Amino acid sequence: MLRFLIAASAIVTLAAAAQAVADDRFPPISSEVVRSECGDCHIAYQPQMLPQRSWRKLMDALPKHFDEELSFDEETKQHLLRYLLDNAADKSEVDAARKFLRELSSGDTPIRITDTPRWKDKHHELPKSVWSDPRVANKGDCAVCHTQAVRGLYDDDDGLRVPGPNESWRRWEDD
Repeated sequence: MLRFLIAASAIVTLAAAAQAVADDRFPPISSEVVRSECGDCHIAYQPQMLPQRSWRKLMDALPKHFDEELSFDEETKQHLLRYLLDNAADKSEVDAARKFLRELSSGDTPIRITDTPRWKDKHHELPKSVWSDPRVANKGDCAVCHTQAVRGLYDDDDGLRVPGPNESWRRWEDD
């Protein structure tokens, strides 16, 4: 069953990657294994947001994953690692991935997307009230504001809704 899912994911990946390269989006996660295993606790981040060295460091730290203890069987762990490495920013032709990589020094190995210069640059003007809003669990809770994040869409025109005062939502204009 896992092999079937991997084969089907490869077909979807090729189609999504072609579209993503064409219009500066991240391809959606095409692996059902990655979507279910990583997306069980948080959004399954597009691997194009970090270089291979970061994904390898993150996976090498398992079973410790930030404040959690994770356990995967070896086949699942290897599938996750292959997917992350094969689709990492430094292996991607996607323009959005190149932007993440371009702003990262060659010696930097962030394991949090929120520690990348690209993320910091795109979020530095947000008021502190956004991060203390009860709808935002943490700075990595992308899908709260980027409502189309699971589809690889993070631009301002792609359903961006930033929590505002008095439980309202507002558009955020990034100059």
